[in-house]
Amino acid sequence: MTRFVLFAVPLVVLAMALWGWGADLVGLEPDASALDVFGVARPRPLPAWALAGAWLLEAFGLTGLFLLVQGRSGGWWLDGLLTGAIAWIFRGPLLVLTISSLTRLPRQPWWGHALSWLALYPLCGLMLAALARRSGLRR
Repeated sequence: MTRFVLFAVPLVVLAMALWGWGADLVGLEPDASALDVFGVARPRPLPAWALAGAWLLEAFGLTGLFLLVQGRSGGWWLDGLLTGAIAWIFRGPLLVLTISSLTRLPRQPWWGHALSWLALYPLCGLMLAALARRSGLRR
């Protein structure tokens, strides 16, 4: 399992970095102009170390969630999709609901950002499932 985690975490971090780069390249990043009215929009991007730390934390979380789900869904690829769906529910709709219910901030850009990750998390889950299958990790 140690070998799986040593390969899985950098793989997920790389996928998240490439996803963010690709979304930025094609202009799919959420529009934060709705936050300007409230004065809470970030004038410049996060420092690289903070962004890398967030990706690392998410990669460990997704890997741990995959290890909990692995072998419970009936197929290796279903394990990956289930991992991605569970992670997205907490990263997507529940996060948007929390922000919009506790603050007076608009749902945008939060909802747009959450929807963009609807494809990333299942993709990361499938990558973890394929890596687990390839490395011989058994439940």
